[in-house]
Amino acid sequence: MTDAKYLINVDFFEISRIHLNPEVYDIDPRCSTGIKDADAGGIVLTTEEEASRYLRKETILTFNSKPVTNLQKCKLCSNKLDYTL
Repeated sequence: MTDAKYLINVDFFEISRIHLNPEVYDIDPRCSTGIKDADAGGIVLTTEEEASRYLRKETILTFNSKPVTNLQKCKLCSNKLDYTL
């Protein structure tokens, strides 16, 4: 099993969301975990500890040397028991 419990869909133009990693967990099919627009961001796989630090703003997530300032939990994934952030 991978240490990457979460997938962050970085989107600088809209909202960056933290999802459960769909390669490890069964997630809601409505979750958009793929790259929508390559110019807007991309995908970051992360551990639970790292994701928690990003949400508490103890550590700043950067993508292509740009800080991700619009990070939030996925409302669909956060209803799952495995989502522990």
